[in-house]
Amino acid sequence: MKATIHTLPDCKWCVKAKKLLAMLKADVTEVNGKFDGFPTVPYIEIDGTPIGGFTELAAYCRKH
Repeated sequence: MKATIHTLPDCKWCVKAKKLLAMLKADVTEVNGKFDGFPTVPYIEIDGTPIGGFTELAAYCRKH
């Protein structure tokens, strides 16, 4: 599984999202900065599929 996460420094939700991705054993690429078209960070894509932010990632984890 490959994940891309857009983050900003000192973002507690970004840290939490990276921990969840580590639990999934995802190969993570971190991009510093906001993703155009998404209002907040983090913004996560898994295997090219848009997931969304931390809340959506948590829901994704519960299903997989």
